Formats: sequence, C-alpha cells, structure tokens
Amino acid sequence: MKLFSSKSKRKRQTGDSRKYKKKEPRPSKVLSSPEKFARPRRRSNRLIRSLTYRHYIYGAMIILGVALITIALQSIIKGLNEDAAARSEYENLRAYSPTSSSPVFPENTSDENYGERDEEIEQDDDDIAEEEYFDMRLLSFDELAALNRDFIGWIHVSNYIDYPVVRGSDNTKYINTTFLGNRNTAGTIFMDYRNVLDFDEQVSILYGHNTRDGSMFSPIANYLNPDFRSRNPNIVITTRDGKSLTYRVFAAKLTDAWDTAYSVGVSGGSSATEVFPNAPENANRFLLLSTCTRNANNDERILVFAAIT
Repeated sequence: MKLFSSKSKRKRQTGDSRKYKKKEPRPSKVLSSPEKFARPRRRSNRLIRSLTYRHYIYGAMIILGVALITIALQSIIKGLNEDAAARSEYENLRAYSPTSSSPVFPENTSDENYGERDEEIEQDDDDIAEEEYFDMRLLSFDELAALNRDFIGWIHVSNYIDYPVVRGSDNTKYINTTFLGNRNTAGTIFMDYRNVLDFDEQVSILYGHNTRDGSMFSPIANYLNPDFRSRNPNIVITTRDGKSLTYRVFAAKLTDAWDTAYSVGVSGGSSATEVFPNAPENANRFLLLSTCTRNANNDERILVFAAIT
C-alpha cells in the first residue's frame, strides 16, 4: 500500500526545490545613452547656477565697494580743492588788511642846530604821513566795497584771524559763499543780519566756519583754554569807515545753537547783564564770535565773548 501518491510526492519535491532554490539576481536595467547622463547633467546645472549666483553677489559687492571708494575720493579731492581755492582768495584779499602793513613816518634826524621850527615841520610831516596812510587804507576799503557791497569791516586776532567781514540780508548767504562770491564751504566771516553795520550797538555777533585746514574761525576754539585767552586777549575790528575798535576777550564756552546769547540786543532779546554776568563792570559794548565744533552733533557751538572797556 502506497502512503503517498506520486502526485503528492512531486508536489512536495517541487515545493522543496522552490524553498531551497537560490534566487538569481535580477538583471539591471540597461540605460540608453540619454538616460545614462540625464541625472548628472541636472546636478551639474545646479552647481553652475549656484556658482553663477555667488559670482553675481561677489561682483555686485566689488562694484559697490569701488563706487563708494570713488565717491569718497572725489569728496576728499573736492574738499582739498575748495580749501586751496579759499586760501588763495583770502591770501590775496589780505593785502587790504589794516595790519598787513604799518604807516611809514619820516625818521627823526639828530642835528645840533635842531630848533623849534624844525620840530614843527617834522611834526607836520608826521601828521601828513599818518593822514596819507589812513587815506590809503580807506581807499583800499573802498576797493573792497566795490568788490562786495556787503563789506562792513575787517577782523584781526593776533596771528590767527585776519579776514574781511560782511553782512548779508540773512544769516545763510555767506555760509557757503566766499567774499568774492565763489561757491565754497569755507564761506565768509559775516555779521548777524540783525546788527547794524558800524558795530555801534550793545552786542555784535560774527559767524565763521570751523574749517578742516584751520582757517576762518577755527582758531577761536583755542579760547576755551584760559592760557590762550591770557596770551591773545584782543580782537581788533576796523570798521568800513576806518574806525578801529579793540575788544578784550573775557570768556568762552561750548554751547548750542539756541544759546540765549544769540538774542542779546537784537530783536528785543535778553539784555547783556542777564547773559554776561561775568563781564567787566565798565563794559558797554560786546562782541560775540561763533563757530561750530565739527563734532557729530551739528548743533554744538563755540562762543567767544569780548567787550570794549
């Protein structure tokens, strides 16, 4: 008697063979030429695009840097040229300064027979020479007035400040305009438009720039130092008609553009006794010199106070 049928045996053998049959690897798909290089080409394109974007950024940064450097250099060169032009103009105008030369009087002669009549003649010659000198100086001021009808006088401070003074119709005209009318950041020393022309009032205010090259009103910053004040106390103003006024500096301070000193004696502002409590007792006329500080704060000012005693 057969325990298993031949059919069952074959089925069992077949199942065993399937169970222990080694699996053969599936054949890999053979890619055609376009398919083979499609993926690497896409990666290469992304890399190229990435590099291109970086180059654009780097190139833009380089161009921007060159542009900024160029603008900065142009600004520096322009400033240097303006400084040189202003210096040249005011050096030429300094020939009109009352302190650029002094009157030359006849020398005294010593003679054993020098009599009273000779002394009278010599004295007369001295007076004539002095009168001719001041006539010449007024003629020079007339020439300055012909060059600029706003000319009102001359300011001289030791060896530091020696410039013509003007007064415009407002306080902005001469901020960036030289005495001869040239456009320049050095500007001109100018009087507050609310003042009178001959400095004949309680307080007169003069403005000037604190320039890069140390010209114009830059030296007045030194008056913040008491030692400098003691060594350079006098400010001499020669008016348009040849009158000489000597102001003596008694104070200086760092302040702002809204200081009450700017309103003293003008447009019904404060009185001098309120703003200048430390002024000399016998002072009757005051002079204020004002300039900026060149600090980051554009509203900062340096004020120098002087008085006629």
